[in-house]
Formats: sequence, C-alpha cells, structure tokens
Amino acid sequence: MKARVLFSSNNLAMARCEDGRERLCPLKGKRIKSLTGSYNGLTAGDEVEVGVDAGDEGRGLITTLYPRRNSFGRYNEKGRAEQAIAANIDLVVCVGSPELPPFRPRFIDRMAVLAERASSPFVILLNKTDLGVSAQIEERLVDYERLGYRVFRCSATKREGLAEFESLLEGRTTVLAGQSGVGKSSILNALLPGIDRKTGEVSEKYNRGKHTTTMATMIVSPRGFSIIDTPGIRRLALRSIPLDELVFCFPEMAPLVNHCPLGSRCSHVDELGCAIRDAVQRSLIHPDRYESYLRIREELDQPGEWKKDGPRDPSRRIRSFDRLKGRRIRHSGSTEIDEEDLL
Repeated sequence: MKARVLFSSNNLAMARCEDGRERLCPLKGKRIKSLTGSYNGLTAGDEVEVGVDAGDEGRGLITTLYPRRNSFGRYNEKGRAEQAIAANIDLVVCVGSPELPPFRPRFIDRMAVLAERASSPFVILLNKTDLGVSAQIEERLVDYERLGYRVFRCSATKREGLAEFESLLEGRTTVLAGQSGVGKSSILNALLPGIDRKTGEVSEKYNRGKHTTTMATMIVSPRGFSIIDTPGIRRLALRSIPLDELVFCFPEMAPLVNHCPLGSRCSHVDELGCAIRDAVQRSLIHPDRYESYLRIREELDQPGEWKKDGPRDPSRRIRSFDRLKGRRIRHSGSTEIDEEDLL
C-alpha cells in the first residue's frame, strides 16, 4: 500500500500508510538506485510503496520510491553531495527572529533560492516579535513583501499572530526551516497543542541556538495539514545550481535578463550596460539582495572539491600563513553567514 515517510535514518524509515497506521520499515535492498549520488536516501515527505508484514502490523518493507514532485534540500559539505531535507512539498517557510538569534537576511535569501528551485511558494515567519522589531528589519520585511513573498509576524511564547499563518497551512505539506534558536519548536507547540516538541535556549556567548531537532520529521495534523520540522541550520551551502540559472531564482532580477546587452550570457557582475546592475543603482533592486546574488554566485563558481590540506569550503573565513611575507593573512570569502550580515 502507499505511504508517506515521516522520518528516515540510514535504511530505516517510519512511514504513515494509507490505512492510517504508522509502520517502521526497512528498505528492500541496500539503496535506492534513483537516489544514487545524493548524500541521503529517503527523506520526510517521500511517497513510497510498503509491503505489510503479516505477522507484525507495526512493521513493513519499503519496496518502491515513487518519483518526487519536488525536493527541498542543501549541499552537504561533509559528504560533498546534495542532501534532501524534504520531498513533495507545497510551501517553504523560513522562520527568523529579530534577536536571539539576530535577523539574518542573507540566510533568508538563500532559503528563498532553494524554494525557487523547488518551485514552491516562499513565506517568511518572523517569530519573537515580543522582543521588538527595529525599523531596519521592518524595511527589509517590506521589501520581501514587495517581491511577492508573504511575511507573517508572531510571538510563539505569547501565542500571538499565528491564526492567519495557520490558515495558510490548510491542505498543504509545509517545510518549516530556519537557523537554530529562532523558535520552530515553540511555533509547532503553539500550532499543535500536545505534541510537546523539545525547545532550547539561545547561547548568549555565540548568539545562536542549540540544536533540539535532530532529523527532518513530518507531523500530520488532524486539522488537515502536514508540517515537516527540520533541524536548525547554521550554514546553508549552495553548490548544484547552474551559474546561468541563479539569476532566475531572484524574482526581481529575472525579468531584466533579456534587457542586458549580453542577454543570458551576462553574469551581472561587471558587464557594462547590465540591466540588473543599473536597477541596483536606481534602487529598484535592494543592494543587499544583489549582494546575496554575488555571494551565492561566487560560491557556485568554486570547484566542487578541494584539497585535503586546504579549507573544505573556500568561502569560509580562515587565517593562514603567507610564507612569502612571513605573516598571517585573512582570506575573506563572501558566502559565510557571519556578523557582517546583521542589520
């Protein structure tokens, strides 16, 4: 019978079958051929065929993975391969906060790119509004709304501002993602009383959260929607997007490509007469959004593999020794999410 994967680890998955039962299911065989080359196998939201164990109604065997309608994921730098976080989704929600941890628009931009790649609507949910929202953050949120992204503001601890957001979830499978500490688990506890997701505190020393969710897990609501809760993301690497397709993941830039003298061959970095660079200069495109484009493009332009004696990711900020000048130097890549990205 058909089933959807709730969560998966190695070759074992928990699947919710069409008869309403949840069954623990190993894979038939060691791997799924269609997923060869990816970092992981099955993921939350996958649709599978399950053979039921006649002697144990709580177990089954996954025999088939149906083709994915779409997938949401990132590049796993450790495994050097694409890692699917969720599959067959209808909505991507990026959860952020104004403080503890701080608002990071570069992270939001990267999430938006991944949503575009999944052909999924993108929503921003600003949690912890009870901590106060600065004028600069509001200015960025208004700009995201101008681009067509829906923006919601809430306080999960005070259970405020979630009613309208909840109505958006009806009948959909939604990915809830964001950096550690933004309050994803608190939001789920407020939306689905009784699930009692573990919550954690934000480290005052590092101004970021501590992981409480360890794997992507789909939660099925009796009210007719599903949410895939994901582990907090501290670094969101992008590697597999073709360079000439990146610009089409920015809705404010895509319509301008045909107005560039070089058309689709324009990198939008330093070409004369580039319509996108002109739009930035005329404040039609937010300069921070353009900076995000440049940073992601630089990352995509890096080789797929790096020497073992060097940094695994050329974009990371590191210090090394300049043997010619006999002093330590700093290599400053453009894609690291760090303090420079704060408003």
